[in-house]
Amino acid sequence: MRKRGENELPPPNTKRWTPPRKVAVLQALRTGKLTLEQARERYALSAEEISAWKRHFERHGVYGLHATR
Repeated sequence: MRKRGENELPPPNTKRWTPPRKVAVLQALRTGKLTLEQARERYALSAEEISAWKRHFERHGVYGLHATR
């Protein structure tokens, strides 16, 4: 099994969003590798969900991207 590169995007069928996968999408958005619309379409995410990831990451780093119950 090959190891995912740091800048590699998660597959389009991703259902389980781990912190590293969220960071990969946020990094792609930040660098322009992916637009918000492309991310929304590719991963079936809402703009609000992506915005929340960004906000949590800015406030708490990767720890803020862990799922809560």
